[in-house]
Amino acid sequence: LFLSVDKFRFQAMTETGVHPDSGAPYVPVPRADDPCVRVHDLAMIEFAGPQPDIVRRFFSEFGLQCSSGADGSLHFSAEAGAPVAVIYRTARKATFLGPTFAVRTAAELEQLAAKAGVAPPAPLELPGRPMGVKLTDPNGVAVKVAFFPDWREELPSCGEAPASNRGDAKTRVNATRRPARTPSRVLRLGHMVLGTPDWEATARFYIDTFGLIPSDVQALPDGRPAVAFMRCDRGDQPSDHHTFVVARLPVVDFEHAAFEVPDLDDIGMGGEVLHEQGFRRAWGIGRHILGSQIFDYWFGPDGRKFEHFADGDLFDAARPTRYHAMSTAGLAQWGPPVTSAFLRPRLGLHEIFGILRKLPGRSGFGLREMKLMMQAMRSKSLPD
Repeated sequence: LFLSVDKFRFQAMTETGVHPDSGAPYVPVPRADDPCVRVHDLAMIEFAGPQPDIVRRFFSEFGLQCSSGADGSLHFSAEAGAPVAVIYRTARKATFLGPTFAVRTAAELEQLAAKAGVAPPAPLELPGRPMGVKLTDPNGVAVKVAFFPDWREELPSCGEAPASNRGDAKTRVNATRRPARTPSRVLRLGHMVLGTPDWEATARFYIDTFGLIPSDVQALPDGRPAVAFMRCDRGDQPSDHHTFVVARLPVVDFEHAAFEVPDLDDIGMGGEVLHEQGFRRAWGIGRHILGSQIFDYWFGPDGRKFEHFADGDLFDAARPTRYHAMSTAGLAQWGPPVTSAFLRPRLGLHEIFGILRKLPGRSGFGLREMKLMMQAMRSKSLPD
């Protein structure tokens, strides 16, 4: 599954360019020639924790529809995609249980199980008991792949866009613009970000197993990847700029998940509702550079971050991977300065002790990586 570092660096010098601050060649993150399967989308994310009442209130105000599972779990649904986008199970400790990806056909599950060398497809303990396959990523995170017969492929109509007065095209006359003061209209689950100190093995697992394509890669000053924004390979059909992101962080954890809403007004009004209900904004509103989305991040249950986004980029499989220096300056085209709370990993005493034990370099994130990450955050380099 892996190329040697030397071969990586040779390819980097000839194909990917160099870091603008250090001159180090970017280490490429190649696609898989023959992945076990090409997943169609991210279907759902699962959590466990001790705050079901706060969870119900947050996701309801965030714009998802809540129902209860037969086992007492909470289910939260968007308007498209899988019947359930978020599952929350009651437990003593807050835990990210893992993602579920969707395939288009049941036959792809058989293909995945055979090529990955795991148990054959069986009904999963998910709403509707879809057929699926269970895997484990290099971090020990449980990953499921399922076929959903009731997958809602088409996004619901958002209606005709409200008239806007722009420049000499001023068509709204004798009419006001008054968006409804309601929770955001969540159309679907868009993407999630997984943090890991074991970046290389994790990225290769998701690329080689699920056929994900790196759209854009941000690198540390030494050229090694720090963040890979990866999309689903749908051939000539466009896919979101990123559906799954692997970020080099000191601990294994869910970093955030994003949900698509119709437009900027929906993001703004949804944020007003969340603020009125006492929830705290993590960062926003602004527009990203990589992916181009208008974004707004909020702290939800157990201190985790959840994003409303609109107007993101779509790429087909022909668009090549691009490489950029990692920097806070490269996170947004416009918006408020990124907050320290947004950038700070969720660290409890257990995680802090684990980091200290590994600082001499026994993991993929030691003192060297900490220094490089701090250097990257001070960089003024911007993506193309």
